[in-house]
Formats: sequence, C-alpha cells, structure tokens
Amino acid sequence: MSINIKPEIEAIFKNIIEWRRHIHTYPELGMELPETARFVAKKLISWGIDVETEIGISGVTGDLKGNIGPTIALRADMDALPLQETGDVPFKSVYDGVMHACGHDGHTAIL
Repeated sequence: MSINIKPEIEAIFKNIIEWRRHIHTYPELGMELPETARFVAKKLISWGIDVETEIGISGVTGDLKGNIGPTIALRADMDALPLQETGDVPFKSVYDGVMHACGHDGHTAIL
C-alpha cells in the first residue's frame, strides 16, 4: 500500500523551517535541555498529543493513540555540540561555544 503525504508535508514545510531555526538559535548541551524539551512538549500538546516530560532528565515522549495493532516509535536527539558557530545567519546560536552542528535541530523539527 502506498499513500501520498506530499501535500501534508508541503502544508507544514514553512513551520518545520521555523521550528528548526528556533531550536538552532537556542542550543543546549548534553542531557540538560529544559528549553528544547519545553518547546517540543508545547508543540505536541498543541496538537492534542499525550505528552510525558522529564524522561531520564530532559526526554519528552508523545503518545499518539491509534488502533490496536503494531506500534512504531520515532526518536530524535535534541542536544547541541560545544562548538563556536562562525556562520552569519539570522538564526545563529545566541550562546557562545554552543551550536547545532550535526542536524539534531533539523531532526527534532521534522519529527
């Protein structure tokens, strides 16, 4: 079975870019991710998804209820790296020595 989700993706594409840039602007290191976790949880809650926070330290789960049957899990790392961002973009990290440099910001926004 094949379904076309391209229209749905196109409808939220600008939002995904906005979310990724927000996460990129405010990077957090390691397991201490209170603002990132809060941002993700707030989005999930706004969509009516059951949310559990503080999994481990800063983990967030969203439970999208469906029918009885197989279950899938999706995950994304949310942490940044201890690197200085040298680029000059409007969504550049506001924190010295901390930046998203390996795609976790994009991965989190997409999920």
